[in-house]
Amino acid sequence: MSRLVLIYSGDFRGYPMGGVLEYAKNFARYAPVEVYVVGLSLNPDQPIGRWDTLRLGSVERPFLPILYVDEARQRGSRIPLNYRFVRALRRFQSEILLLDAPLYIQRAEHGLPFLNTATPLYFNTHGQSAFVERWTSHPLFRWRWFRQWFYRTEARVIQRAQGVIVISPADYDFYASKFPSLREKFHYIPLGVETEIYRPSAVPEPHPPTVLFVGRLDASKGLDLLIAGFACFRQQYPEARLILVGGSQDYNPVENQVRAWIADHGIEEAVVMTGLLPREAILPYYQSADVFVLTSLWEGLPNALLEALACGLPAVVTAVGGLPSVVQDDYNGYVLRERDPDQLAELMERAMRHQDRLREGARSTAQQFSIEAHVQKVCERMGLVPCESPSMSDVAEQLKSELVC
Repeated sequence: MSRLVLIYSGDFRGYPMGGVLEYAKNFARYAPVEVYVVGLSLNPDQPIGRWDTLRLGSVERPFLPILYVDEARQRGSRIPLNYRFVRALRRFQSEILLLDAPLYIQRAEHGLPFLNTATPLYFNTHGQSAFVERWTSHPLFRWRWFRQWFYRTEARVIQRAQGVIVISPADYDFYASKFPSLREKFHYIPLGVETEIYRPSAVPEPHPPTVLFVGRLDASKGLDLLIAGFACFRQQYPEARLILVGGSQDYNPVENQVRAWIADHGIEEAVVMTGLLPREAILPYYQSADVFVLTSLWEGLPNALLEALACGLPAVVTAVGGLPSVVQDDYNGYVLRERDPDQLAELMERAMRHQDRLREGARSTAQQFSIEAHVQKVCERMGLVPCESPSMSDVAEQLKSELVC
């Protein structure tokens, strides 16, 4: 077998912003097999349920949009994007199964329409269960019944799956202890980053001391600590600025909380909130910052951290998930062991003072994480045989003869 169906509730361009989307895009781009991509569309004129062409750099993949999403309406909706996407997967299940190829899902609930099928199923957890246990901004996760439903869903999908990919040692330990009888299904394969794209600026421009965060504006990110720590940091660096790059595709009350925390500390003029940005617009922020900070309550191994390190940016992170396995004190950044704003400010200040040395360590660390190696290992775990991608005209003719969408 040399083909695979990659499924994710994104448009494989820039929506929804986040590490899982970037992972899915990179996997589709670098996989050494035929990849058929199933996702959604933001274009109201794009036919739903008809195969199209997705361009990822110099690579083209067959793309089946199964759901149209209006961004503004989705942000105001209390119906999660993934709930809508699962319904669309059920609707187009037969078309997907006709490809007669293993399925690779990035969310547990995306496996629900395929539980009673014989098609090989593989699941990348992205630390999802551990994340849900610790919080998420969407109101549904506050309800006990919904959490119980999610845990049952995840357990059913893991039992059904032929293999489960985890991207950090912490994720492996978490899932192996949660499902000890299924331990053999879990496979730790380190995440990867495009180091040829994410790299230091060739000509750095002068700028005030800059602290950068990239990610969802979600309660799990612990942004109250980041803002309080930055307020302390400004006592040493009055000209410093904090840039928060990110947002949410769903209803998100946390954004208002973040603005309130900023106002409470009186640092409105020093904080920039960019909102959701296309991926290509984020690179300059990495290249013009001095310190990258993650104060998360839980993480797997976020793409943003590897991207920051690849750009030579020292990182200050909390001691959760896979973060301490990547960030090493006095080499490429610092690990915050206690959730204390003063200690966070001290580590940020230390990173500023030693950034020349730490930048070298950051770039060296990122070189150890190759996206090509990750994708190759995942495909090998699935038993897929590398092949040259067929031309899109050949694919179009094949799909035309096999599928009726």
